[in-house]
Amino acid sequence: MHRSTKVLHYLPHRAFIRHNFSAVLLAPLKYPRVWFGVAYAALILVAVLSLMPVPETAVNVSDKVMHFVVYFILSAGFMVLVRQQSNIVKVAIGLVLYGVALEFLQGLTGYRMMEFLDMVANSSGVVAGLLVRLTPMPVWFRMLEAKF
Repeated sequence: MHRSTKVLHYLPHRAFIRHNFSAVLLAPLKYPRVWFGVAYAALILVAVLSLMPVPETAVNVSDKVMHFVVYFILSAGFMVLVRQQSNIVKVAIGLVLYGVALEFLQGLTGYRMMEFLDMVANSSGVVAGLLVRLTPMPVWFRMLEAKF
């Protein structure tokens, strides 16, 4: 191993591996099927709620704010779960395309409308969720998960 590369080898109690001072390679999740199952279930829930008729007793919150928050939560969740930095852009692009596809599908329902600004709000939420990767949250999540 080259001396200039400082590597903390993965040990079960460590939540990350430091590599070249700049990139953090996260340790594997202890229960990846569970966590990704929850994440995919959230995607399905978003699709169902996006394509069903809006109830008359809907919450009085800005539609764009709701779009932003939902896609921020989805993106932040995946940023915590995804291990390799090379997959971050793929996940973000996938979430943006997912939001765009759901908006087009809403336009086909006859009782929902496709709105360009909803696509912008969705995409903005995804980009904001990417910032979670720059925080210690992914490492903290792994440390918390290791306790169970």
